Amino acid sequence: MRQTIKPLRQLGDIDIENIDLDDKSRDDTPAILIGLQKLYSDPSLRARLFTLLEEELVPDVNRKLGRPGMGLW
Repeated sequence: MRQTIKPLRQLGDIDIENIDLDDKSRDDTPAILIGLQKLYSDPSLRARLFTLLEEELVPDVNRKLGRPGMGLW
């Protein structure tokens, strides 16, 4: 069974939302990371994304079967 997991936190971790990324960079990497940062920090948007991924990636899969730890996130 594939499941989305709640992100784990440890003492001393920096919140992903608080990492400053250079939005003026001409490289593509910061733009991608800013998008991923937005997805990670917004639970409702993340839930919608996982719903879309499940519909597109595994449309005909029995949700009761599978291996633990094989989540989408």
